[in-house]
Amino acid sequence: MAFKKNRKSIRREAPVPVDCIFCKTKKDPDYKNFQDLSIFISDRAKIVGKKRSGICSKHQRRLANAIKRARHLGLLPYTPAI
Repeated sequence: MAFKKNRKSIRREAPVPVDCIFCKTKKDPDYKNFQDLSIFISDRAKIVGKKRSGICSKHQRRLANAIKRARHLGLLPYTPAI
């Protein structure tokens, strides 16, 4: 008796080319520019991953720290706005 393996269809998003905005402008993410940081937050107030945002690893780590600092100071939301 042969068993068939169930293959779940994997829904893949189109890959975003790695063109780091911060490398191009030669700036680091800063918690004081919370308007610029809000681009990298989803509608559920989660930090967007580097595959989706197109940021390099070094700046993704710095971006996460800057967003967390801005949240701590009350500049960015922890939860989505209703």
